[in-house]
Amino acid sequence: MIATEAHKESEDKAISPQSAYIHIPFCTHKCEFCDFAAFAGLIELEDEYCQILAGEIESRLTQQKLLGEVNLSLKTVFYGGGTPGLIKPSNIAMIHQRLLQFAPLQKPQFGPVEIAMETTPHAITAQKAQEWLEIGINRLSIGIESLCDAELTAIGRDHSVAEAIAGVKLAHQAGFESISIDFMYGLPTQTMTSWQTTIDAALELTQECPSIKHISAYGLEIAKNSPLLSRFPRDSSSYPSDDLCVEMYESLVSKLEQNGFGQYEVSNFAKPGHQSQHNLTYWRNAPYFAFGVGAHRYVDGVRSANFRSLKKYMRHPLNDEVSEVIDSATRIKEGIMLGLRLIEGIDLKQFEQDYKSDLLALQGPEIEYLCEQGLLELSDGKLKITRRGIPISNSIIGRLI
Repeated sequence: MIATEAHKESEDKAISPQSAYIHIPFCTHKCEFCDFAAFAGLIELEDEYCQILAGEIESRLTQQKLLGEVNLSLKTVFYGGGTPGLIKPSNIAMIHQRLLQFAPLQKPQFGPVEIAMETTPHAITAQKAQEWLEIGINRLSIGIESLCDAELTAIGRDHSVAEAIAGVKLAHQAGFESISIDFMYGLPTQTMTSWQTTIDAALELTQECPSIKHISAYGLEIAKNSPLLSRFPRDSSSYPSDDLCVEMYESLVSKLEQNGFGQYEVSNFAKPGHQSQHNLTYWRNAPYFAFGVGAHRYVDGVRSANFRSLKKYMRHPLNDEVSEVIDSATRIKEGIMLGLRLIEGIDLKQFEQDYKSDLLALQGPEIEYLCEQGLLELSDGKLKITRRGIPISNSIIGRLI
């Protein structure tokens, strides 16, 4: 390893994570496309799991301090799942208190520290919403997926459009000032007309609930053993064609931007100042803590993950199922892959500082070709994927890494 690489890797290890992800795996129903560590019908394990999770947080953060990182502090916290909104707020409060005991929140220069939580809309009640706010949660990410009942049924969701709208309104009325709503396109039985219906209904909902400051929309990705495939095989004509998915995406971008939701990442749109700070940690390839079954972390130059099996995790919460030291070459690839997902693209000078690598020298001919094809744009010292290239961004990124 050359000296600059060794120095850079030691610098990386000195950077303490400032974000924490906490995984709550319980669901009322496992969606038929889901490939996350999520479990339905096991809510009786909630209390035991949450105690184990709190113990993991204490043990890992105590170990981090023993390694010399005595001033741990957090600028984002994210409760994901599963459905964190399903469990008792008292358990969220207990976990949150344990986390802040060992890694307190930073004093931000602008606005509050982002403390976000995922939930399904039908898990929201007025009482829960109030308790979440009292805990300190200030951003809700609500998984809606579609505002057409037939599509919700097709993908195995267990809420209706009416429940989705009611849940969002409850959160807004409770006093949440930052709400994100999530959708999917490329769903079985979905048409351009039904997709337009979902987008239009979502925008109407933002008028009724102005605390909706963020919208995410992802193309459907089906896990290899997804139950959805038993009803809609991959070659089923019920899925929109690739060309239609591109049209859906372009329509989404256009309508959201016309209504004040600026695109800042391939699948994410926000009102000014309301981008997901936690997710930006991932896209900027910064380190982060993660706790809970199946949780993936990036700490001290190592990416590792807890057991994906709930039983194994609860027996051995401090054991890693996978662990990989990220070398310089891999860091560069990750920097390209994650940086090009952001609409602002890659700042080439910053990239060289962060990775000790000149991206134009590394991939000059390929970048030149992709620019000539109108898929990449190089201007003002930044390299970014063009609007035309975004629908095929995975292919573009693949050529560069």
